[in-house]
Amino acid sequence: MADTPPFPLPTPGIHVWVAYLTARCNFACDYCIQKPQMIPGQRRKPWGKYQELTGRQWVEALNAFPVRPEHPLILTGGEPSLHKDFAFIASHLDGYALDLTSNLTFDIDAVAREMRAHGKQFVTSFHTYHPKFSSPAQWLDQAERLRDSGLVAKPTFSMVGLQRFPHFRDDEHDRNLAKLVELADRRGLVYQFNEFRGTHMGEAFNRDHKYQIDCTSAWVNIDPEGSVFNCQYHLSERKHTFGNITRIGECRPLPKMGEWFACSDFGYCDPCHENSGHGAFRDQHGHVFRRTSNDARVYLKWMEPAAIREVARRYLAQGDGAEAEFALLAAIGKQDARGENAAETWADLGVTLYDNQKQRQALAALLHAIAHGVTRTETVAGALLVARELGLVDHARATLLPHLPAATMATIERALDEVRPLAPAGV
Repeated sequence: MADTPPFPLPTPGIHVWVAYLTARCNFACDYCIQKPQMIPGQRRKPWGKYQELTGRQWVEALNAFPVRPEHPLILTGGEPSLHKDFAFIASHLDGYALDLTSNLTFDIDAVAREMRAHGKQFVTSFHTYHPKFSSPAQWLDQAERLRDSGLVAKPTFSMVGLQRFPHFRDDEHDRNLAKLVELADRRGLVYQFNEFRGTHMGEAFNRDHKYQIDCTSAWVNIDPEGSVFNCQYHLSERKHTFGNITRIGECRPLPKMGEWFACSDFGYCDPCHENSGHGAFRDQHGHVFRRTSNDARVYLKWMEPAAIREVARRYLAQGDGAEAEFALLAAIGKQDARGENAAETWADLGVTLYDNQKQRQALAALLHAIAHGVTRTETVAGALLVARELGLVDHARATLLPHLPAATMATIERALDEVRPLAPAGV
């Protein structure tokens, strides 16, 4: 009798099995890790259309496996609860510790009843609040319902930590997030902020180039049709499949952890999986690494100057003047390259430079803004105040007078004298 071939899917503790029940999602976050480009303002779209396995096909295939992974099997998507047989799949898988990743928009009570009826429970689950697609009260109600339902032994509730990435936030996001934190603290819901892993090798995750590297992946990814891949990029592009779970005996073995293989698609990796530590990379010099750098500035190249000014405003609001300065300079660079009038951005830069204790540069930026058309009272007054601090009032006046009436400047100076009188010469 011929020897039975070894089971093709690796099961050591570091390997993570993920069942993508669907690629569909009822949210469309621009910072979603499951999209080919993380561009601020660009909404997520499904990575493809699938003839999704039915619930019975998922259950029959997975229950037929002779072994189980050491980690929980993660049911995810897209939004996994959009699969029409989601509750059936979760309640009929045998021998698996189950993990769930969901946005909490499903009928928790109905799924809990189905799971209890079959003596099943999720071991862990992961639920992230998405401020643009769910109100704080609505999400918190769902989170508490899940926590108290017994559906999950150890649920985790979280928010994406975008403090360093205001590129992906707006006022609605910040208001809803602040309200969610307030309500969660008041109602005793335990939550965490998760690291945003959205860049690749110090660049924006945009799939604009890829290169050769040695990889050892520790992922077993199963797409909505049951095909098996060892990275999320190959899954979304349907490249280099190892077979299908409905015909597991025909699958090629996936590489084991520590078993290097050449990959020419590095740079197109899913950034969260790439930076998870579940796998490693080896460059052409033999250097082995797991994490890539996470530079927030790289996202500015995708943004319009007006949006970059909003990013700078958010940086200032959270006390990060250096990043606000960098962002405004990037916006000015874009506007100059296009031949646009960047005067308003120069005015913003002047205020930011002053906050960064760079008075001389601040005065230069404000005077430049005024010379190019920004003659609002607050901008002129700001320039004169900085000039007074530096003892450069005559220089400021000479620069300003060609661009606004002398009477207007005199009125502003009189108002400033009431607040902060000009010191006598030599004092």
